[in-house]
Amino acid sequence: MTRRWVFAAAFFAGGLYLWLEPWWIGAVLVGWALVKNRWAKWPLMLGLFVVGMSVGWRGAAATRDPPKPSGSVIVLPTNWGGTDTLLRYTGIAANGVPVSGSAVVTKEEADRLRATTQPQVVQWHGDLTRLQPARNQYEFDYAQYVWFHDGLAYESPRQALVVTAFAPRTLTEHLTGLRAKLLARVQQLPETIRRYAKGLLLGQVDEELDDMREDLVQLGIFHLFSVSGLHLFALLAGLIWLTDRLRIPKEAAEWTLIALLPLLPLLLGGGAGIVRAVWLSEVRLLTARMRLPLSRLDGFSLVLMGNLALQPYILHTFGGQLTYLLAGALYLLPAGPRLKRNFHLGLIGLPVILAHTFRFHLLQVFFNWLLVPVFELAVMPLVLVTLIFPGGPWTEALEPGLQLGEKGLHALTALPGDVIFGAVPAALAVLGVGVVLVSLARRQKRWLIAWLVAAWLVANVHPQWRVTLFDVGQGDAILIEAPFKQAAVLVDTGGRGFGTVREPPAKRAIVNYLHARGLNHLDILVLTHADADHVGDAGLLAQLMPVRRLVTTTLAARHRYILAAKAGQVASHTPLLAPAILTVGPLKLKVVAPESADAKEKNADSLVLYGKIDKYFWLLTGDADRAVEAKIAPLIGRVDMLKVGHHGSRTSSDPAFIAQIDPKLALISAGVNNRYGHPHEETLETFAAQGVPVLNTADRGMIWVSGQQVFTQLTGAAAGK
Repeated sequence: MTRRWVFAAAFFAGGLYLWLEPWWIGAVLVGWALVKNRWAKWPLMLGLFVVGMSVGWRGAAATRDPPKPSGSVIVLPTNWGGTDTLLRYTGIAANGVPVSGSAVVTKEEADRLRATTQPQVVQWHGDLTRLQPARNQYEFDYAQYVWFHDGLAYESPRQALVVTAFAPRTLTEHLTGLRAKLLARVQQLPETIRRYAKGLLLGQVDEELDDMREDLVQLGIFHLFSVSGLHLFALLAGLIWLTDRLRIPKEAAEWTLIALLPLLPLLLGGGAGIVRAVWLSEVRLLTARMRLPLSRLDGFSLVLMGNLALQPYILHTFGGQLTYLLAGALYLLPAGPRLKRNFHLGLIGLPVILAHTFRFHLLQVFFNWLLVPVFELAVMPLVLVTLIFPGGPWTEALEPGLQLGEKGLHALTALPGDVIFGAVPAALAVLGVGVVLVSLARRQKRWLIAWLVAAWLVANVHPQWRVTLFDVGQGDAILIEAPFKQAAVLVDTGGRGFGTVREPPAKRAIVNYLHARGLNHLDILVLTHADADHVGDAGLLAQLMPVRRLVTTTLAARHRYILAAKAGQVASHTPLLAPAILTVGPLKLKVVAPESADAKEKNADSLVLYGKIDKYFWLLTGDADRAVEAKIAPLIGRVDMLKVGHHGSRTSSDPAFIAQIDPKLALISAGVNNRYGHPHEETLETFAAQGVPVLNTADRGMIWVSGQQVFTQLTGAAAGK
């Protein structure tokens, strides 16, 4: 047995990362391989280094300037999605480049295409749009995700659907048709069994699994659904057991598996965990059958190189990082009690988990030790048997059994131990993985403890004031943070009072950001008035984030949005009117409007806050109109930073008022291409005439002021007046 392919993988990945970034990881890998390998087999190592650099250069060039799709699009049966009437698809254009698109169709047409087992050709026209990056810090970046996984960078404009079905021709088309049939069969199962069958057997974690996924993430065991490839190993073990019982010759069974394994990602979903598990099984079987001189680490290294060659950015993704890190660690860790190995695996994966989820559970190791065997030995086989024989007598017992298990799983989330740690920078997370591995190898704790302390300080010690305008689309949400977590005040939450969104801004942007900043509660949640675009997500946010004090106007206190917030994790509620003072820690804000609870419409009832934050005087106006501006003008002094009223509508920002307060910077929170046309041209002309710079979330994404600098998510630093 040798381990030469471990060094080969280091040279290959090192060359790749010199181009893909971070370059220093590539330098460390090559340096380590040179020291440890002592130039053994150097022609092979040099060749793989050059190949890695070539792959990395091509990947970096494509990222800077992705190829554009052209021509008709082939959409495989499982690549249709969307709502009842808004159909979305992803496919491969005639020139071989991935592309996505959408169309408004009838519900019948949408149902037909989502249930199809045949590939379709879609014709499209118009100008392509580049998928846009996340508009808030720490928000899930869909554009980056699909580029790293699928090489998808463009979408075609929404238009009438022109689609033609055709008979499958390639092996891929036949297999995806089979996967579509399996999904259709799964859809006939009882609701709970259906969710598990999709997640555990077919690797499809969709909205039906959202609630359970949240529980699994909180408990630190989200890898149970396909991230680790756990279900594939269980299926293979079951197949080998079955062939043994059927007295099929072992050699014939293993060669059959070797031939069929590469097809499984098309049937079970092509996530990083599935691909890794398939090819590790393939290499293991081939090594045994052909008596190849490969160690387990050699096989692992070959699979990693192959995956990097096909998907250069796979280790830039959470799933890719976690699945390869934990699989490699299993080969490195010595044999021992399962609980001890789970503990070590938990430590090894902790830096990566903190970098992506900003939290961990103190009982995570126990949950893995307890639940992995339950899923592997009981849940998964029973779900598989039910999929094959859906009418069996066990089905009636399995459905309530799984429901009871879900309730028990959710009950576990109430146990103490969920730690909001904060965001660990990528470089520190990589260092952390190395520190953990060295600490375990040398059985020394001090470096591990030192890393944890350093990581916590970086994630949680924020010595400067920070005011952040979230990009929540057409709405408002503003976070005020005092130094060293002395105060955290959120003014409005954004949201809509109609329709449903799988990941609303309050969840994907605000709560993620709060957790990334190491915040596990809000000191004050201010809901300025009862408009949906300001407080429509208040109920959801209060469910997800504890609030010590809720502040509203007297008039808004009984509105359904406010009542929904009070039903969440809210300790107290205080209606306020001018001239009250809002105080928490070093932060003091004066309520300058409204003075009474007799406003005739909601915008006139907006809470308006004024005060000094760090070195600047801020005026936060909600949706206050010109009449309110006239009333508060005598009550305020210097204004450095103005949150422009009503998203830049002409109903606010009276020229005389703007001339009086003469702000250094005007900040507008408005949605991209919003239907109201905010900010209105008259408002922008008012600020231009006064020489006041304007920053708009619709153009810049999230905007934040920290110290004496202003930053924006999409365009970097920005200067004030």
